[in-house]
Amino acid sequence: MVKYLVFCVFVAAGYIVYTNFPVNHGPGITAKEGPEIKRLTWQEPFSFKGATLTPKKTIEAEVRIIKRKRYFFDSFSRYSPVDAVVGWNQLSDERNLDYIFFTLDDRNHDVDLTRPPVEVSTIYQESDLWHFIPSSASVEEQLKQLRDGHVVKLEGLLVDIEHDEGFGYQTATEVSGRYNDSGFAIWVEKFHIR
Repeated sequence: MVKYLVFCVFVAAGYIVYTNFPVNHGPGITAKEGPEIKRLTWQEPFSFKGATLTPKKTIEAEVRIIKRKRYFFDSFSRYSPVDAVVGWNQLSDERNLDYIFFTLDDRNHDVDLTRPPVEVSTIYQESDLWHFIPSSASVEEQLKQLRDGHVVKLEGLLVDIEHDEGFGYQTATEVSGRYNDSGFAIWVEKFHIR
């Protein structure tokens, strides 16, 4: 019995270490293009887990996961179990990311800019905070497997969320060159990790 318990502890510890160990791609840009956000012909709001999601725009992107975090207990975790700070172009290159330190907590992100290897405006133009809302169980499983450093390709919708109990979230709809404190709420329809 004790051997079985020790084995289970080692397996669980190994899994935790593995999922928190970043993926290394080496030097070079791993996601060249920024997100493609397009206008949406009107689409009817739809229900999801008791909330109303209102589509605003479509999004297609291939980005690098700079920092990711899973949430379990806040009011938004029911809809979005995973957040990530993502980057593209120069912010997908490990040579730059080694000197830029992002933090992610309480659905907000911050960046330490003490010695940035690129212009500050480039850091804000080529990175953002994304709140992933899985459209299916298979997408949710993939989101839970995300690690820092993964490059992901996705398609989906930018959505506003409204719940009768007073919870609401309004998504950003454009990439800007300024710090984005709200981020994008993305209804993820297609998702691929490479």
